[in-house]
Amino acid sequence: MDLNLIQAFVDIVEAGNLAEAGRRRGVTRSQISRQLGQLEDQAGTQLLRRTTRRLEMTDSGQSLYEHGLRILQEVAAAQAEIDSLGKTLRGHVRVSVPTGLGDAFIAPLLLQFAERHPGISLRVFFANRVTDLIAAEIDVALRVTSEPPLDTVAREVCAIRWQLCASPGYLAQVPPVREPADLAACRFLCPPYTTRRFSLTLGRDTAHGPERRNVEVTPYLQSEHFPFLIRAVREGHGISLLPVYAGWEDVRRGSLVPVLPDWKPEGLGNRLYIITTPNPHPSMATRALISFLREAVAGLDVFSTS
Repeated sequence: MDLNLIQAFVDIVEAGNLAEAGRRRGVTRSQISRQLGQLEDQAGTQLLRRTTRRLEMTDSGQSLYEHGLRILQEVAAAQAEIDSLGKTLRGHVRVSVPTGLGDAFIAPLLLQFAERHPGISLRVFFANRVTDLIAAEIDVALRVTSEPPLDTVAREVCAIRWQLCASPGYLAQVPPVREPADLAACRFLCPPYTTRRFSLTLGRDTAHGPERRNVEVTPYLQSEHFPFLIRAVREGHGISLLPVYAGWEDVRRGSLVPVLPDWKPEGLGNRLYIITTPNPHPSMATRALISFLREAVAGLDVFSTS
């Protein structure tokens, strides 16, 4: 079978319709339809059922899609290996990073990588929620989580610590916060939780062993966009639960002050992972980016002092 026709078929399946597949391949709808017909002639069977709303794979189409995808990955890996025999790695990698972490720390690293490997083109997405890497067409994703998806390959990069912090101005206006229970009387800012009211868990080490406390809090303000939360806490809107990396510079400058520094709060995710789809033969470009990010991110001061 013609590899170009197999690639066209894979593009049709992933695009969901002929028009979108044609747009992605830079051809007309009629041309992509003709390519599908040629592949069905070569296969000797119908691969897609055309309905009024969408295209559905037949059993033969499903089989060809799965095998074809693996064949194309093998060809891409082989080409990358050949390219790597020269001086320049080549390829294209689609990478997704969380907004706050990406803005503050990952973006500069990706630019370093791009400068180091001019033969590799990057497409960078800033998003906090990508649940299906295949559907989103993502090769590499960085995610902060405690439980990476089971259907992915997760490479741990480093631990993620969380902290409570507030502006000096806000703390001057409220009663002293000396115990976890004192948080219940404060305005609380945090990432979105599944329930409006939840139990915040804090822990610390004592001479008698680990100690844990739970405090019921009702958030005053919630957002998954950490730059927004940091702005709110700087302006004195309350005490915020943030990853240490998010408030790193503000705490160092003194514009934010740690609250209950002896207590370590549990946040939404305690590890940073590099996540990919299961693929025994990732491209050399993808492997190079993963290796670079694992080393570079773990070496940052905000993470290496975890």
